[in-house]
Formats: sequence, structure tokens, C-alpha cells
Amino acid sequence: MEVKPGYKQTEVGVIPEDWESRALQTTCRGIYRGASPRPIGDPRWFDDSSAIGWVRIADITQSRRYLESTTQKLSADGVAQSRFIPRGSLIMSICATVGRPIETAVDTCIHDGFVIFDRPVVDQGYLYHVLCDLEPRWSQKGQTGSQMNLNTNLIKITPIPVPPTKAEQTAIATALSDVDALLDGLDRLIAKKRDLKQAAMQQLLTGKTRLPGFEGEWDMKRIDQIADIRSGGTPSTSQPRFWDGGIPWCTPTDITALKGRKYLSETTRTISAAGLRSSSAEMVPAHAIIMTSRATIGECAINTVPIATNQGFKNLIPRNDVDPELLYYLMTTQTEQLIQLCGGSTFLEISKKQLSGFEVMLPCDPGEQTAIAAVLSDMDAEIEALEKRRAKTADLKQAMMQELLTGKTRLVEPQVSSDQADSASSYAKGHNWAINEAVVISTLVKHFGKENYPLGRKRYTKLSYLLHRHVERQAEGYLKKAAGPYNPQTKYGGPEKIAMQNRYIQKHKGPKGHSGFIAADNIAQAEGYFEKWYGPEVIQWLEQFRYKKNDELEVLATVDMAAEELRASGKDVDVAAVKNVIGSHPEWEAKLDRAVFSDANIAEAIKQSEALMRSGSV
Repeated sequence: MEVKPGYKQTEVGVIPEDWESRALQTTCRGIYRGASPRPIGDPRWFDDSSAIGWVRIADITQSRRYLESTTQKLSADGVAQSRFIPRGSLIMSICATVGRPIETAVDTCIHDGFVIFDRPVVDQGYLYHVLCDLEPRWSQKGQTGSQMNLNTNLIKITPIPVPPTKAEQTAIATALSDVDALLDGLDRLIAKKRDLKQAAMQQLLTGKTRLPGFEGEWDMKRIDQIADIRSGGTPSTSQPRFWDGGIPWCTPTDITALKGRKYLSETTRTISAAGLRSSSAEMVPAHAIIMTSRATIGECAINTVPIATNQGFKNLIPRNDVDPELLYYLMTTQTEQLIQLCGGSTFLEISKKQLSGFEVMLPCDPGEQTAIAAVLSDMDAEIEALEKRRAKTADLKQAMMQELLTGKTRLVEPQVSSDQADSASSYAKGHNWAINEAVVISTLVKHFGKENYPLGRKRYTKLSYLLHRHVERQAEGYLKKAAGPYNPQTKYGGPEKIAMQNRYIQKHKGPKGHSGFIAADNIAQAEGYFEKWYGPEVIQWLEQFRYKKNDELEVLATVDMAAEELRASGKDVDVAAVKNVIGSHPEWEAKLDRAVFSDANIAEAIKQSEALMRSGSV
């Protein structure tokens, strides 16, 4: 499919040229899993008077966007054994109900069934809506077992589309949040209308409240006095001629699919006249009460067309002096009493005899029956109209997400952010990060990769880190990994793929088994971009690293990243401080056991790190 001008094809689909495809782990300071006090049943971990909540899956499934309370609270000892989450944080469930994001409005702790997106560097509202969009897809990626689980590393590397500026991210989040607010308002209104209808039924169907103009008697009647009871049956499934004959044939699934709506107009399956004759199924005329009588007891609907049912029903055909709509509403209030008829058996079922003797109270005057049914029907119609409006609004939000979260519709005119305009990398106007990195990687491959010794990802990652630190004074997106600073976006975010698709580089395996990349047919184009954006002197600067071993580059890049962390926090940079940074990170601490990370080598790397900020060699 042709991509229209101004857009590009990425692993997250077609997005604007100035947007990025970024791994989730690069959109925040870190993605961390929660922790649980053990043993979890020990009461010393919990304290109902505590101000610190303990998030359970049930808490988020019962909440909307914001978590405002939790059913349990942790004691001070419990908090110390868990992961504390300050209010205003973004968390997501990764166990059982996977992928449900929620923002915390209270201080709380999370167990290992959740992750936190710690201090997002993109707009948090935007990230929340992206995670909402991802939620249906997470279950396809989860690990099945006794319950669904999401792997934290899988979450970290999942790519998402990201607009270039906070202003555009915020505009998208605000637009989607406005629709969420409308949906929340409709949900509350629908719930209120349902409560009002329930209260009206309790009053009108018992005679506690009488409608104006009606004063007649109410009588207690058996079901067989007010309706003809008909059962159902199932034709033989081994006889094709009994099926698909056009006669609607109702099963309990057809009733539950109505989700409380009153009228049944069609069924999933149909039977033939021969199938009807061969079974105990009976035709039920239109405007009867179709009622489940097996397992699920008392679910009702009014059929608008003649229908047959399976054996899981007892169907009521009202007599002439009984309003069908009133009988429908009356029977929907009798579920608990009908279950009691079943006598506590393991398999719940109401017999025709039991139902025949069941008694209900109703007005003797058919006019009052019709008037009560009309009031309740009007309330149903109002609720149904609101539900349709909500469904339409939900569809609108889904369409908005597809437009706004992919950049098909832009709420902010594309522009270069002030941060970009003022930075040392202003030379890069007109190309985005993924393209930029594709050119950097390709140029490194050209100068440092040979057919006998192709340039591997570990080595080019360290060289590109040093390049960015030298030219731009910062290396964005690099994470602390076992082999040193590593940017997963180069592999998962598109640069490698772009470089290979454009034939700048190609994968290659050397004669001694070395795997990596070598230059491809169009490498001159990448070199041209690099010289235009960076200048030829940068490659000359990198020449000093040509004969350094990977271990030496690892020490330099690791120490430089640790030193930058210390400088950013205003701390002195020395061997002890750098070793403390390295030793405090789980993926880095093992480095200190290696001879190459000796105090002398770390001290030398600190000097080289300081030289990276200057234009000369290190």
C-alpha cells in the first residue's frame, strides 16, 4: 500500500514523518514490577487504619480511570516489603486481567501483578490512552497458565507511536479524556435511571403506589390461572433436515445476549417443521413471555415473532385479561422465589407443575395492568436510548483513537519543538530520530565493518553512544544493560530495519563466524546524509576507537553513563562514586567482579569521559 506524503511506514503502522516509533521503556524513567509481602496471608502486613493502600485486581476492575481507594491497606512492615506508588502514578495490571491501565489518586503499593510506568517523559495522559488502546492486544501476547500473565520485558520492548512535542501529546490526551468524561457521565446517568426503574417496579408491581385513577382490587393468582405454560425441546442434531428450516429456535444464550433488553426478535439457530414435529418443542405465539427454567432461572424476554425453544424454558402465553408487558415485568422480579422452587438440588430446574402453582399478585383491572406496564416501558425506552447514545459515543472514541493515536488527524500543526531548535542537534531538522540513527549505524558499519569482521550490534551501540555524547553532549534512550549502555530502539524502533530496507547495510557472517553488518549498495547515500548532518570530522574523531577492544569500549561507555548520572545530580565524580552507581544497578553490579573494571581502568575512563565533552580526542 502506498504511503501518502508526510507519512512513513513503521512497525506500529503508518505515522507522520515527525512522529517516532518508541519502545514503551523509553517513554518513562523505568517500568518496574510490584512486590508482595510474604507470606501473603500474614496479618502483620495489613492495617486498616493505614494511609497506604494495597492494590488488588478487583480494585481496578471496579474503578474507572482513577484509583481513588483500595479494599485493603498495608502496615508499615507491609509497605517495606512491597513497592510504594505515590499518588498521580500510572500503573497497569499484568496478571489475570492483563493490560488494564489506571492512574492512582491515592498513595498505595502494588504487588507483582502490576507494573508502574515510573515518571513518564511523555505526557502521562497520552501514555494512558495508548495503553488503553493496547489493552485488547495484550491477552494475545500473555503467557497462559493457571491465569494470564504479561512478561515485563515484553511490555518494555513493545513499540508505540509518539508525537514529537508534549503540546501535541497533551492535545490528544485532552481530546480523548473529554470523551471519557462524557462516557462516565452517561454511565452514571444510566445507573441512576436503572435505580429509578427498580424503585418504580418495587412500588408499582406490589400496589404500594397506585397510579392516578385506579383504585380496584389486586388478586393473588397462580401462574396457570393467568397464562398457558408451554415447554421446549431439541430435535435430533444428527438429522440435518430438522435444522435451518426458518423457525426461530431459542436457547438460553439468545436470552442472555439481550443483556436485559425486553424484546427477542431473532435467534441464532432455526429448526424446520419436521424438527418441530419430531421433538417436544412447541410453537409459542408472539407476545408471550420466554423464561429460562434450567440452570439459569428466571431470565425473561417477550418474543415479537412466533418461536420455539429448547427444553431449558417454560414459556408463558398470557390469557386475554392479562397484559403481556405487565406479566413480563412481574416475572423479572420473581427470580429469587423461582430459584427457591428448585428445592436446593444440584442442577436447578423448575418443572411445569411447580411453576403452575407459583403465585403472583396483580391488578384485576386490565387497564391498570396496561398503565403500569406503560410507565415501566417508557422508563425502559429512556434507558435504551441512553445505552444507544453511550454505544455511539464509545464508537466515536474508538474512531478518535484510531485517528489521533496514529497521527492521521493532527490537533497541533507539525513543528520543531523549542528544545529541538535550541539544542546542539539543530542540524537534524528535516529528519527524525529513526532515520538519523539509521544513517549513524550505516556510517559506522561502513567505516568499522569489513567482510571478514562485520560490525556487530554490541560494538556499534557503544560507538554510537560515544558519538552522540561527543557531538550532542547527551545520548538519549540508552539504558543500563549488562553489556553497557544500550538503546533497544535501534533494533526494535526501526533504525536497523530502515538501514537495511534502504540498502545502506546488510547482515553478514564472516568466515570465522562473526555475525553483524557490512555496507550495502546504497551506503554512499547514507554517508552523504551523515556528512551533511554531522560533518566529516566526527568520523575522524571516532577513528581513535578503531583498535580498542569491546571490553575497553564497554568500560568507557559504562563509566561515562555513570559519571553523567552523578553530574546530573550535582555529585562529585570519582572512582568510589562511579562504582557505587554501577554496583547499585542489578544489570551492572556484576561488572565490578571483572578485572577490566579495576579501579585504575575506571579512573582512566573518568578522564576519558570528561574529554568526551571536548572536541579533541580522548
